[in-house]
Amino acid sequence: MDYMVVCLAALFVSALTFFQVFGLGTVLMPAFALFFPVPVAIAATAVVHLANNLFKVTLVGRKANGSVVLRFALPGALAAMLGAALLEVFAGLQPVWSYRLGGQLHKIVVVELVIGVVIVGFAFLDLLPRFNKLTFDRKYLPIGGLLSGFFGGLSGLQGALRSAFLIKAGLEKESFIVPVLLQRSLWMWPGCWFMG
Repeated sequence: MDYMVVCLAALFVSALTFFQVFGLGTVLMPAFALFFPVPVAIAATAVVHLANNLFKVTLVGRKANGSVVLRFALPGALAAMLGAALLEVFAGLQPVWSYRLGGQLHKIVVVELVIGVVIVGFAFLDLLPRFNKLTFDRKYLPIGGLLSGFFGGLSGLQGALRSAFLIKAGLEKESFIVPVLLQRSLWMWPGCWFMG
């Protein structure tokens, strides 16, 4: 039954976020984390992202802006591998604390603590009006790719950073979508290898 819920959640969230370039990982990764260990939830989110992105790239791929793809998506893919490797390191660490509650032993493990802090941090930033208006000049695309790729590989969450860096790139909506999809697609499989 758990697998049915996970598959339905993936299908529903993919359909819900079809016309946007963000939100799939933000919703799906925590939903997967309810049923799987956090590293597996992040890898599963990457697989759903990849399938969703490949479908979208077939629809709008010819509108790609090669300069933006090279300057944003490729650095993001490399940084995502670093984030995924760091996630693997965190997943292998011993619990930092354990406690009993209601007769059950609960453990706080490093990987869940780190991902929780990242989720809360991104949620907090999203509440700040100043962060929602934050944009960067086009010359910072490689830095944006690195940052959003790293956090994508580490936690599956990178939409807010990605949007802040791409919004001022002067792209048409179809051209805007392609570097996002390619960046996410490029980091997903290498990121999953670390979780193998």
